[in-house]
Amino acid sequence: MHIVIAGAGEIGGQIAKALYTVHDVVVIDREAETREKLVQLDVQVLVGSATDVEILREAKVDMADVFVAATNWDEVNLLACMLAKGLGAKETLCFVGKASYMDILNDPRAIEILGTRIDKVLWPQRSLAKEIVEVIQVPGAVDAEVVANGRLHFVEYRVQEGGPYAKKEIALLDWPDGVFMAGVLRGDRFVASTDPGFGVLVLEPEDRLFFMTTHSGFDAIQACFVSKRNRGVRRVMVVGGGNVGYMTAKELLARRLEVTIIDHNAERCAWLAENLPGAWVLEGDGTNLELLESEGLDRADVLVAVTENDEKNLLVSLIAKQQGVPKVITRVNRAENRRLFEHVGIDIPMTPRQAAVREVLDWLLPENIDHLALIEDRVELMELELPPDFRSKLVTELDIPEGSVVVALERERKVFLPDGNLRANPGDKILILSAREVTDAVLAKVS
Repeated sequence: MHIVIAGAGEIGGQIAKALYTVHDVVVIDREAETREKLVQLDVQVLVGSATDVEILREAKVDMADVFVAATNWDEVNLLACMLAKGLGAKETLCFVGKASYMDILNDPRAIEILGTRIDKVLWPQRSLAKEIVEVIQVPGAVDAEVVANGRLHFVEYRVQEGGPYAKKEIALLDWPDGVFMAGVLRGDRFVASTDPGFGVLVLEPEDRLFFMTTHSGFDAIQACFVSKRNRGVRRVMVVGGGNVGYMTAKELLARRLEVTIIDHNAERCAWLAENLPGAWVLEGDGTNLELLESEGLDRADVLVAVTENDEKNLLVSLIAKQQGVPKVITRVNRAENRRLFEHVGIDIPMTPRQAAVREVLDWLLPENIDHLALIEDRVELMELELPPDFRSKLVTELDIPEGSVVVALERERKVFLPDGNLRANPGDKILILSAREVTDAVLAKVS
């Protein structure tokens, strides 16, 4: 496909990185430094405005299968999409950061006026809030997804220093029934459970472990990683009452959790109090230790720091860790800060970019492929429907590369975890976990 991306920032740059190996990609950005930034990618870079018709024509937007507007300015994205569509782009995808634009673009009257000039609108903050809530619901987990229409759970845990699994050889560990260990992420390297030498791998602190489980297995694996004292989540403190904080709090209240939300802006707090009945809304500085202590930080099961300032989020999170909060989830606005947050011991740093890139890949992948999860741009979970001409074979006989593993199979309304006798048949859906660098090879082999 010919894909034109407006904006080479956090989101646009990652989308280009995810797509350039299999698609013809053109990136438009106002900054001349963009060429150096994307020099390692085989993409064409045009310096200029995405609302400049001549630049759009130079990008051959009239031949574009997809036009993605991912600049930092909502108005630029909206206008660029309308211009691209008018010039002949088949489909347009627009990123927005303001809730007001989402309201307008979802209004049937606006759709009637705009026609089909904007085919899809994405709001990264909403996706981030959804992922935060999913992680909160699973104590002890770094990440969690419900897949296969709710019949399976994909969960990720971190090996703790001094914990029961640190310094243990994987082959000597015994996991509960209904649990399939899929692999280990160590630094930047993903090792799949079917890779040579996996069994003799000795787990180290900070290793990330991936599991696919049934419902019964999910409860059992929770017991392996979470103490009885920390299994239930009742109280959540949210610092930052912007869009992400509001949507997170709203979802948590719907799940009958106790929510305290702190924001520094008096007008915003009044709005939050009106729109979040049941939440305890406080006006104040979320980095004020006295305020946090007086409002029961030490009794919180989870702290969520989601202001738009990375330094403030980091400070709040470190205070929460020092006070012994079992789980701390932190918004990271700039991707380059993520490693810093991890290095100083923040449990779960999350970025709006991750959620955004995942949604774009979902939209662009072929109909028989669903992108289910993206873990730190290093590992992804995909669901592939096997074509009618697929030759039935054992799952263990599937020709997929090292660094990838089949973690489940879905047939009609039944799900199966891998074992030596499981066969894959035409029409089955298989879930594969793979390192990003081998994803294209997996799709070429199976889809």
